[in-house]
Amino acid sequence: MTKIKNIISTKFNNVMKLLIIALTALKSNKTRFFLASLGIMIGIAAVIVMVAIGKGSQHEVMTVIAKMGENLLTINAGEMKRRGGRLRLSGNVTTLNLRDVDYLSKEVDGITFVAPFEIKEMKVKYLQVLTSTNVAGSTLEFLETRNYRIASGEMFTEMDQKLGARVGVVGKTVIKNMLGGEDPLGKTVRINAIPFRIIGIFESKGLDSDGIDQDDILLIPIKSMLRRILNQNHISTIYVKAGSRRNIERVSVRIKTVLRDRHKIADDAENDFTIISQIDLENLKAETSELFTRLIVGVAAISLVVGGIGILAVMLISVKERTHEIGVRRAVGATKGDIVGQFLFESILIGLFGGFFGVVLGVGITFGASTWGAENLLLDANSIYISTSVCMMIGVIFGLFPAIKASRLDPMVALTVE
Repeated sequence: MTKIKNIISTKFNNVMKLLIIALTALKSNKTRFFLASLGIMIGIAAVIVMVAIGKGSQHEVMTVIAKMGENLLTINAGEMKRRGGRLRLSGNVTTLNLRDVDYLSKEVDGITFVAPFEIKEMKVKYLQVLTSTNVAGSTLEFLETRNYRIASGEMFTEMDQKLGARVGVVGKTVIKNMLGGEDPLGKTVRINAIPFRIIGIFESKGLDSDGIDQDDILLIPIKSMLRRILNQNHISTIYVKAGSRRNIERVSVRIKTVLRDRHKIADDAENDFTIISQIDLENLKAETSELFTRLIVGVAAISLVVGGIGILAVMLISVKERTHEIGVRRAVGATKGDIVGQFLFESILIGLFGGFFGVVLGVGITFGASTWGAENLLLDANSIYISTSVCMMIGVIFGLFPAIKASRLDPMVALTVE
């Protein structure tokens, strides 16, 4: 036991001696030390800020998805294909209808609300102002499924829905574009020359996960939309709110079974609809955001490689300039391992110095930007831990070759160098 303690004590003393020698050498040439660590400093700061931007964007997207509706499932007519990170409808399918909505609400357990939805960009006229806006049709359940709230006025009633009443509720963007900010309640607008009276105003929702303005909407009863405006029987979308998040997958499977049965789809045939759950949407957006984060971090990480090359160059120059010093150390008993350790410690210290101030700079920029209004920055603690490890790795990797080169110098030849 005593022998082991003595070995550990000796090793520790040797390490401390090498550390002191390395610190002394770096202190004697502060300018070169600082310049060698500058690349690492900038690289680490860039990585931390880029990760903060990526994480902040991902958090913002997830927040937007949550606001779109809690435990939401979206049933679209036809097949939805992923293009450019977004799900887009492929083809024109007319098999979804209002009877499907009633059937789902009765036959599928675990559903809280079901709302049909049909939307189309159309010209809407108020007095002499003609504006293009999104005219949509739905039911009372739309409020709960899509998490919309009435700011003032009221939502159309179940009776309005049954009668196909000519009433509507508008978002803040419609008010701004069409009425110039004027109070719309009680005003009459015309859709395809058909008058609709505004009875309510939605609270502001902002953009959805695809960047679409959710406030640019004029919502009317679904039957008014289908019969009076579009003259059709089919719908393109059904929104379903599951009772809880853990039931989403089970409800999705049950909806699929019910709709395939109602649409008489053969066992070997493809669905004529697509079900997208809130979890699917979150995973899709998280994957896209993660790819974006990796890309920008990869670009920022290039500066770390440049910083490592800087350490390599500085250490090679240092070995050449200190050949005589190396010869003296070897002459008085220093081993090759001691020389390797000395120069390796120097390169690691350069990396850690640059890494420490890089972390300080990166964290400072992140908090500073957040304070001054950049809300989409979210500091990730893992990026700090990883950056610190990377600094040591860079110091070892780019300092190992100069250290080995220094240890291989012939002591007799090194002593003769002036």
